[in-house]
Amino acid sequence: MRTEESTGGRLPLSGVTVVDLTQVVAGPFATMTLADLGADVVKIEAVGRGDRSRSIQPVPEYFDTINRNKRSVTLNLKDERGQQVALDLLADADVFVESTKPGRIDRYGLDYETVREVNPDIVYCTITGFGTDSPYQDLPAWDMLIQGMSGIMSMTGEPDRTPLWSGLPSGDLIAGSYAVQSVLAALYARERGDIEGEWVEVPMFDAAVSWLTSRAGYTFGTDEPFPRHGTHHPSIAPFGLFDAVDGTVVVAAGTGSLWEALCAAVDRPDLAEDDRFATMDDRVENRTELLAALEPVFADYEVAELVARLREHDVPAGPIHDTASVWEDEHVRERNLRRTMEREGRPDAEVIDHPVHFTNLVTDLGTPPEELGESTDDVLSDLGYDPETVDDLRRDGVVD
Repeated sequence: MRTEESTGGRLPLSGVTVVDLTQVVAGPFATMTLADLGADVVKIEAVGRGDRSRSIQPVPEYFDTINRNKRSVTLNLKDERGQQVALDLLADADVFVESTKPGRIDRYGLDYETVREVNPDIVYCTITGFGTDSPYQDLPAWDMLIQGMSGIMSMTGEPDRTPLWSGLPSGDLIAGSYAVQSVLAALYARERGDIEGEWVEVPMFDAAVSWLTSRAGYTFGTDEPFPRHGTHHPSIAPFGLFDAVDGTVVVAAGTGSLWEALCAAVDRPDLAEDDRFATMDDRVENRTELLAALEPVFADYEVAELVARLREHDVPAGPIHDTASVWEDEHVRERNLRRTMEREGRPDAEVIDHPVHFTNLVTDLGTPPEELGESTDDVLSDLGYDPETVDDLRRDGVVD
């Protein structure tokens, strides 16, 4: 278990215990974030199989990126003895995060009312696809389905092509982020004495819809769906992707002064003096002519030279990294965003550093992602189970 002494600073959630009954992305991302902030996270996994992401390729790297700083415990929750172990864990926990299929948590005997009987102070967070009162409450939620139904996917892609699924599991990550902030809010309210315990539900669908924000504002103001604009900004120009000799560059000339600086950077002051491009509204209205003028200019440069020229004139610009090249970026390397967590007896874990930095507090990457059930014996011992009882549970398949 991590300590504040080992990290050299105060962990914000030091002393907070989280029981994690989630899998794949949304829930594990949420509980990993809480763990990075110092919570002691006990991850309950199915006997013999574990979190489904343990079997998603590449193995174990997919699992590793969202499951550090957790202690893995295997439990057969179809067995009453496994359910009792879970209740013993929850009796002393601060937070329970679960993302089981609708109805399953009741069959496990771990519904909110039951858990509240053994721990009235529990902050109980349920991540669902659509919510308990939804007409779709029994529909299994997958990220692509959430992106499609929420409207997010409709905005991604070229105007005359089929909408595209985001490369990120955006629906999962949105829900995971809301789960974290909701748990923290409930813990704060409990600490203040405003509540005893709380049940929080985070529907992925609702969470994704909430992120439409200004794109929904477009519809509220026009009664039209927000259109797909491909690789260029809908209301700022020039602002988007441009091809260079050896790759693609993002250029974000979002103000009049940046437009003038861009023209100077590529030795085209005539464009800055062109009446068709005099104001932002002019540049957006005449976007086709603007791109026709800029694209051949940019196509004469290599990416590195074009980015350097634009940045010398303070124009926001950068290359298009992929998930391999991003780790060679100067910023990423200097900030050590790719981290290696050492493990004995098996390959080290490659993970991404926690992105938030405090002044007086710290975050910590202290425990590498564990093997399935690696901490089962330790956690059961902490609960007061003697070795003979643990052996009996293991023999009967209640734990691995």
